[in-house]
Amino acid sequence: MQKYGIILATGAIMLAIVLSSGCVSGPSIHPACPNCTVVLTPPPLGAAADLHEKGFDAYINGNYSSALDYYNKSLVADPNYTRAWIDKGNVLVSMNRSAEAVLAYDSALALENDLAQVWNKRGAALMATGNFTAARDSFNRALQLAPNYVEAQENLNLTLAKLK
Repeated sequence: MQKYGIILATGAIMLAIVLSSGCVSGPSIHPACPNCTVVLTPPPLGAAADLHEKGFDAYINGNYSSALDYYNKSLVADPNYTRAWIDKGNVLVSMNRSAEAVLAYDSALALENDLAQVWNKRGAALMATGNFTAARDSFNRALQLAPNYVEAQENLNLTLAKLK
């Protein structure tokens, strides 16, 4: 019974984090996109969720290499854990490893293709690699999913300026 309570508490904390962070897009000066799609797949139980939580704690504390290690272990335990792929991409961006972040976001999108915020994050990572054409395509996809997504529109405008 105590394990069930811990699982529920962990799920509630993760949901609160996602909702308070502007869906998947994280804190921003802009409001969350109007058509936010939070990750609907419930978090896995057991090892994958525990490892992901440890990774998130390490990430919040600025220990990016430890966070990445925990996210990788979480994904070994459950390769279909969308949130772990997204957070792996986020930590890779924080480590200035944008090309690898794109691959992590691609893995998340292979599982849940309708996440505007992840398409936007993917586009930003592609911009950091200098691949402005692919970045443009990612921002356009984010805007197809959420037409009023201000951050994606601003990122698209920056990308289009780079392509001129």
